[in-house]
Amino acid sequence: MMSFPTSRNKPRALAALGTLAAVLACGVAVSPSASAAGVYPTCNTTKAVSITSGHSVTVPAYGSAKTLTCKLVLNQATENPAVKALQRSLKTCEGYSYLGIDGFYGLQTFLAVEALQDSYGLSQDGIYGPDTRDSMKHYSSTLGCARL
Repeated sequence: MMSFPTSRNKPRALAALGTLAAVLACGVAVSPSASAAGVYPTCNTTKAVSITSGHSVTVPAYGSAKTLTCKLVLNQATENPAVKALQRSLKTCEGYSYLGIDGFYGLQTFLAVEALQDSYGLSQDGIYGPDTRDSMKHYSSTLGCARL
């Protein structure tokens, strides 16, 4: 017989989800990253990177020079166009169809990046940085999806 969640299980499920979020947030805040993502600036814009003649992908970038060597970390307080680009690529190109595209690097985005890192054999820190950028497919309005 199949068991369905009941209203008396909701408090336990919510408590477990809250605990998981707290553990993940603390882990991101205090754990050193194997990818040394801490040395990179936070991505705050996007850059169109040419893949083939007339085709480009949109990638998170930093500053007016649109440097690609930047990071994105768990941060639910600030909307960021670089996060929107990452979310669109994760959703459209990497198969994380449940992911919303809201520009906030929340728990869903963190977990999607962590799962993506696992699938590509990277260190699973949930931080979008150069290794993750170079491994994943990015969204293109003309090509669909492509790697850098």
